[in-house]
Amino acid sequence: MSITAATHAQLSKDPGIERKQSPLSILISLEREARAAENIEQLGFIAVNATYKLVNYYRCLLWRVTPAGKAKIQSISGVSAIDRNSQAILSLTRLVKVLCSADTAVKLRAITSADVPPKLRADWDEWMPQHGLWCPFVGRSGELYAGLLISRETPFSAQGINLLEPLIEAYAHAWSALEGGKRNTGSRVVQFLRTRAVRLGVLALLAGALALPVRESALAPAEIVPYRPLIVAAPASGVIKDFHVLPNEVVKTGDTLLTLVDTEIKSRFDIAEKSLEVARVDYLRARQKSFSDQKSKSDVELFKARVEEKRLERDYALALLERTKVRAERNGIAVFTDVNDWIGRPVKTGERLLTLADPGEVEIQIWLAVEDSVMLEPGSDVQMFLNTDPTAPLNGKIRQTSYEPEQTQAGGLAFRLKAKIESGQSRPRIGLKGTAKVFGEEVRLIYYIMRRPLSALRQAVGY
Repeated sequence: MSITAATHAQLSKDPGIERKQSPLSILISLEREARAAENIEQLGFIAVNATYKLVNYYRCLLWRVTPAGKAKIQSISGVSAIDRNSQAILSLTRLVKVLCSADTAVKLRAITSADVPPKLRADWDEWMPQHGLWCPFVGRSGELYAGLLISRETPFSAQGINLLEPLIEAYAHAWSALEGGKRNTGSRVVQFLRTRAVRLGVLALLAGALALPVRESALAPAEIVPYRPLIVAAPASGVIKDFHVLPNEVVKTGDTLLTLVDTEIKSRFDIAEKSLEVARVDYLRARQKSFSDQKSKSDVELFKARVEEKRLERDYALALLERTKVRAERNGIAVFTDVNDWIGRPVKTGERLLTLADPGEVEIQIWLAVEDSVMLEPGSDVQMFLNTDPTAPLNGKIRQTSYEPEQTQAGGLAFRLKAKIESGQSRPRIGLKGTAKVFGEEVRLIYYIMRRPLSALRQAVGY
């Protein structure tokens, strides 16, 4: 926000007529306008802009004291709206706070940068002209609740200050009439809260509240997973040729789930089959010759053993060929990511390919971060809030907790917890995610609040 000085041309439609008016008539006119204001905003606009008719200035800002006792910039001449986060407003607010806390804060007086602490003089020099006029709005009881800070490059004359004094009193009277009732109530409440008895009572209530027993709890990411799933692993090393099922498809016992590339094994089986046929022909030829040739009779047992050898090779190749087809060992749904993620991918013996799960048997899997770990035992309560329906939590009981933390996909360490969903609740679909709230033992509220900071402090200091 840029703050510009209010000019006389901006504040009057006919500046020539205003220059011909006497200061007394201008003063009376401004007092009438102030008392006719319908709200604080209208009064503030008159105070920061119309006061220029009586005393020339470069900038005029209106400040107020909130019921909490803090100074706040209300409006500035020539500016329709102020940005409270701007550097100018922050600097001017600091100046007003210091001037409000001075012993002479309730007196109308001329001021310069020498009237503020040295550390704030840089703010004055950057945002204020050399000379200023402090014009407080003071109530009948001497209470300071608002005022004007007028500034310009030349000093203010005694005559100008004398003219402003009754106008500032009129502004203060109008301000008190518009906001006095609400402010008095707020001030009394603030003063009551600042009494020593109330402070001691609040401290006592706070100490009692910190001793209240609460149930320790922690939040952790969770997922719906199958209960007692059947893991389907690669029966042999190879490359996946094709998937015969889709993700979450229902399969029956004996259905083919996937096949591995069988080119080499099929060739091996064909060779073994041909070798077996050749061995059988040689065995039959030797048997026929044995009736007429005594020498061939001794070769019959040799050719018979060779046939048995080739049969074993053929059966072994057939077994390997059958192992390239992975079949379902029970009914369920096939749980895996995507077919395209697997086709053409080399796998090793025992590598997990997919899971066969019963959609009616599911549980909650929770990853509880190490820094959030609480005392949990099997049977502890769990609530899971699904991302798809966070207003209807699932209730469960922890049935298993890991002894040591594990590496998560996010790269952190967490304990794996598994919770059984209580009966009487609908079984959500496998794969749904959400947030789980696990409940531990009862502890004092002060321990519940300070547990994480104390743990971080202990890790930092190594004790």
